[in-house]
Amino acid sequence: MSVFAKLISSAIKKRESRVVGIDIGSSSIKVVELEDRRGVLTLMTYGELQLGPYVGEPLGQSVVLEANQEQAALVDVIRESAVKAKSAVFAMPLSASFITNAVITARKDADIEPMVRLEARKVIPASLNELTLDFVELDQAVSGTGEVPRGVLIAAIKNDALKRFKVLMQFAGLKETLNEIECFSAIRALFNDTEPNLAIIDIGAVSSKLYLAKNGQLMRMHRIRAGGALATKRIMQVLDISFDDAELVKRDVLKHPKVAEIKRAYQASFDRAFVEFAQVIQEYERTTGVGIPHVYLSGGGALFGGVSQQLAAALGREVISANPFAKVAYPAFMEDALKEFGPSFTVALGAALRLYE
Repeated sequence: MSVFAKLISSAIKKRESRVVGIDIGSSSIKVVELEDRRGVLTLMTYGELQLGPYVGEPLGQSVVLEANQEQAALVDVIRESAVKAKSAVFAMPLSASFITNAVITARKDADIEPMVRLEARKVIPASLNELTLDFVELDQAVSGTGEVPRGVLIAAIKNDALKRFKVLMQFAGLKETLNEIECFSAIRALFNDTEPNLAIIDIGAVSSKLYLAKNGQLMRMHRIRAGGALATKRIMQVLDISFDDAELVKRDVLKHPKVAEIKRAYQASFDRAFVEFAQVIQEYERTTGVGIPHVYLSGGGALFGGVSQQLAAALGREVISANPFAKVAYPAFMEDALKEFGPSFTVALGAALRLYE
């Protein structure tokens, strides 16, 4: 699987037996710790911590933390989850990065890096001096002896974000860390050799993302502002209750007497996003000639009852709840819980897997 090497803040020289994957979202932090036990990747612990209370906001609310608050939250989730690893892979949020596709016309043997940087200046709304930039040429057949179109995926992360997260890892006592953008962690968690063409929809707190990958390599990404926290606000308005109560209702919707109204409010939050995702998938199928028979649903928003059925209807194809823990060993008694909460830990587990590639 292709990974942007330049976007790794530091190199881990030896393969550690124990590693923690860290996913800091806008509403919670998730961690997954794995250990290599004689060649068997084994789940040691996992945990999630809501961020709202650190700034006086309710559970489930999307928040922006100060550096000291973020440090306290990470230390807390590591302690409460009993994480022991000192090596970590941190999944950088898309909000701190920029990813786009481009087509560079050049000879097949030409060095296209200068052309990629020129293209990046056109599409990235920031000075390249403020970013760590990398690109990978997409796997596609090109023919001809002269100049040909060469597709590339361009990725950039803000330098100040890299510095902030490096300090964060050090503060938490994680001495050897890698960074990568969260979309690559999600793809790693769900990719397998028997399914070369992969589609993932990740529903977060404030945004939902579609990733289209081939042989483990990101080919297309589409993001739209529609997420679980925004859906909670809509439920809050419909039922005329507080955000805290709306979040609790959302988490146990089937026991509420107004379950139909709640589901309609939740689903209305994603109608436009799901239609857009369907259009992107259809366009991708037309231009590449590949078929996407089903889509994996991940993220915290995937846990709401009925969202997979709504998505399946919008896409016109099967929707499968992501089960990233299927890639690791764990006690049999944990299976039901891991399948239930697995979609929300896709990124954290995929990040932890980075060291075992």
